[in-house]
Amino acid sequence: MQREAGVQGGQQSEAARAELGKLLTRWRTECGLSQARLASKVHSNQPTISRWEKGQLLPSPEAIEAVWRVRSASERVRRPDEEELQQALLLRRHAEAEPKPRPQEPSQPEREATQQAKKKWVWAAVAAVCVASTAAVVTIWATGNDDPAQAGKPGSTASALMFPTAAATATCAGATCASMEPATTVCSKDAVTASVERKYGATVELRYSPRCRAAWAKMSRTSPGDRILITPKKGNTEEYRQQTGHDAHTPMVPATRPQDAQACAHIQGRGTICAATPVTATAAASPS
Repeated sequence: MQREAGVQGGQQSEAARAELGKLLTRWRTECGLSQARLASKVHSNQPTISRWEKGQLLPSPEAIEAVWRVRSASERVRRPDEEELQQALLLRRHAEAEPKPRPQEPSQPEREATQQAKKKWVWAAVAAVCVASTAAVVTIWATGNDDPAQAGKPGSTASALMFPTAAATATCAGATCASMEPATTVCSKDAVTASVERKYGATVELRYSPRCRAAWAKMSRTSPGDRILITPKKGNTEEYRQQTGHDAHTPMVPATRPQDAQACAHIQGRGTICAATPVTATAAASPS
């Protein structure tokens, strides 16, 4: 029964996506605009508009409102109907709503078995730590290397046992950087702020890595619920909705030069900011 409900909910979600795509397509064609022309008016790109209209990508409520405002401002549309905007927003809510089956409550024997398994796992972990520590001490004693000053040096047995090497930072370039997190790659090491904008008490930056030929967007002094986007001239827009704190940034997009991408933020209840003021090459690079 739960599986049938999930399938039915998924079908309703897909139907709502398709219907929303048809509605957005009609709004655009009523204005006489191409997908590329509409994209330039709503700070997006043609591939993203195409995916909206095909139901492959769900636009944000702000994006839907932006398209509706473009349609309302068109001379070809005599009487913009606000009910259609509400219909589009309702379709979006239906499109992202997917029923989740309620987890079945475990029986009393199952709960007891789970607790016993957890206890065994904890004791096994403690035993493994004790064995490893003993092996390290014995190895140091056997090799005669009991000088604490040597423990952390390369080639030291104690160093190999007790101080494992950190994982290497990921490397990428151009298209291979798409959707990657900049902070976990070499791209953050030479990143600079190419352009910036300050408005509504917030700051939006276009961050660029010459080494990786990649860009991402960063916003500061913002609040949970605010959204940051990076839109390349070619490729898909990357977006991140802030969850906590006051700063956030997007994944990366490929960009041969900083001008090949645009960084914008949607600040709830206030408006949209796009990084449009170039930053000089001598400006200090801020963290990713």
